[in-house]
Amino acid sequence: MTRKTIQVLAALVVALVLLILVVDHGDESSSLTQGRALLPAFAEHANSAQQVRIVTADADPVTLRQVSGEWVNNARDDYAVDIGKLRPLIVALADARIVEEKTSDPAHYENLGVGDPDDGGKGTKIIVEGEDFSYTVIFGESAQGNYRYARLAGEATSYLIDQNPTIPSTTNEWLLADILDINSEQIRSVAITHDDGETIVIDKDTEDQTDFTVRDIPAGRELSYATVANGIAATLSSLEFDDVRKALDVPYDTSAVFETWEGLQVTARVRTEGEESWVAFTAEGEPAETATDINSRLSGWQYKLPDHKKNLLTRRWDDILKSADDG
Repeated sequence: MTRKTIQVLAALVVALVLLILVVDHGDESSSLTQGRALLPAFAEHANSAQQVRIVTADADPVTLRQVSGEWVNNARDDYAVDIGKLRPLIVALADARIVEEKTSDPAHYENLGVGDPDDGGKGTKIIVEGEDFSYTVIFGESAQGNYRYARLAGEATSYLIDQNPTIPSTTNEWLLADILDINSEQIRSVAITHDDGETIVIDKDTEDQTDFTVRDIPAGRELSYATVANGIAATLSSLEFDDVRKALDVPYDTSAVFETWEGLQVTARVRTEGEESWVAFTAEGEPAETATDINSRLSGWQYKLPDHKKNLLTRRWDDILKSADDG
């Protein structure tokens, strides 16, 4: 082997060693990112969060905060937050791990949806704060079903992470919308009274009676169909609201009193304001603990109900009877 050949071989060995070092260094850099927590210290603080703020470009910011140990919605007079929606978001932030790095170029943020909404971007900014900490993450588009793009506010690099939380964007979507769930089988009677004195009463004589009876039908009139009263009795079943406000000290137009077979009485009072109607609820009777629970949750609030539920609470004779001209 000539001296020149030995020199060429030595150069090739050096080049190969350098190549191996470069490859090893690249793998090490990648491994430092993959699998790393998106918010390394957040898991220690998650249970101490006191406020969560949600910011998007196309809706008003939403602020959720803890008051006396309860999460409430600041924009709705501190009405209760649906913890079933907030908890998964907090858990996702605590558990989020980086799958891979994505773009660091702001010009490409909108391709992933991680643009800052305060600058008009499509991202959803989440700010979680406690007494001595604050974390801000901008969530982007979903990816591969269970993954999502994300970026830490103030940092250039975006990531694909292994979490894809559902994040309501509007104030009302964060509210605990459940009001009551009393099905028609529990109802013995309902009395609807309007401020002009018109009254409709429906009831059952026995619990196993299939359909409700409408009492005191005006002479010469008949029901539009035989089971028309059953819908009224089902008004409180799976009842949710569309909006809520602090109760105003105003007169009501209609009251509907629901009485159960156990002796519980739930009164819904309806206030009509132009195209809107607001409903307040109170309860009394037995079981006393049920009445107490209803009053503790609903007292002091007025609710805007879905139209079909509000209409059932305000039925008049013309709504449930055939026209007088029908022959």
